[in-house]
Amino acid sequence: MIKISNRQIVDVLRFSDDKAVLVEKKPNPDSTSYGVNYFILNFSTGEKEIVTKDAYLLKKYGTKRKEISEKLGNFVMPGAMILEDRSVLVIYPNGETGLFSADGELVRDGLLSYNDSPVCCIAEDGNCFWSVCEGENAVIRYFAEGAKMDIRIGGKNQFTFDRPHFVSADDKYVYVCCNHNSVRKIDKATFTVTDVNRRYNDITGYYKFGKFAIVTTFDGAYCDKD
Repeated sequence: MIKISNRQIVDVLRFSDDKAVLVEKKPNPDSTSYGVNYFILNFSTGEKEIVTKDAYLLKKYGTKRKEISEKLGNFVMPGAMILEDRSVLVIYPNGETGLFSADGELVRDGLLSYNDSPVCCIAEDGNCFWSVCEGENAVIRYFAEGAKMDIRIGGKNQFTFDRPHFVSADDKYVYVCCNHNSVRKIDKATFTVTDVNRRYNDITGYYKFGKFAIVTTFDGAYCDKD
């Protein structure tokens, strides 16, 4: 693996077939708050380049990015999904949700939970999305419209997932980070669950882009390759 950042990465988005946008946490020395840097990683060349905040927001929230980001305040932390009607669904790590209209107006908010445990993350899968419920050891697929449960894999008394805390997806698999030390994958066609071959320490996120993977940890980020 090649280390690509020594700082905590708080968001990763697909920018194009061979590029990803990473958001890097930048502590403010005179404050308890923090700022962020935005950069693109080019998988073909291995080079990093600065990208604007507006380009990041456009990718994440669409054309009404300004209105949505202003209403959210912290627009980096939530997962987001642009729906077919151009409305935008967001989910924060604590399970708080919001649905914004195509005009950027907040039309619904609430808490997404399973058995009273908060659900977090958005991994897109057509007109559905996958989330994780760490308190129930479950990975759940929801219909994007109405956030209604479609499929649940795992459960509190099962051993399929151990404290799942992050989920992402590519065209074939759903990737689930468990207990900050392993990644499991769900085959979208068969729903079978297997392990990703490599084990990682202190992992916070795993994002697959073709033969490349971005692995985020508590102390930075790495680029891995099949």
